[in-house]
Amino acid sequence: MSKFFCLTKNPIRKIKSKRKRMKIDIRVLNIIVLGLVVFIGISYLIQINTLATKGYQIRELETKVTQLEKESKTMELQVLELQSMDNVKNKVSQLNMVDVGKVEYLMPTPVVFANR
Repeated sequence: MSKFFCLTKNPIRKIKSKRKRMKIDIRVLNIIVLGLVVFIGISYLIQINTLATKGYQIRELETKVTQLEKESKTMELQVLELQSMDNVKNKVSQLNMVDVGKVEYLMPTPVVFANR
């Protein structure tokens, strides 16, 4: 009987020690999983926050672009208006400029050099 008792006594201790290890391993695994869930949740919130701020910045830049396009169009119209013939004629009379009658251009005379 003692022989049988000794054989059964050792495996029971081994099984109990394995169960204790499994409980510790499960606790560690649960802590790791909980940490990962918290980390993923925080990183998700950070990403959502950065995307929201980027969207706000993009919207501001788009409004600035539209305003600048409007200003550009109005300035182009002002340039065209100032370059119009009527405006130029008015400026000529205001500045007391005289019309040029006939324009004469000077023609250069051909020059020949002799080599010796």
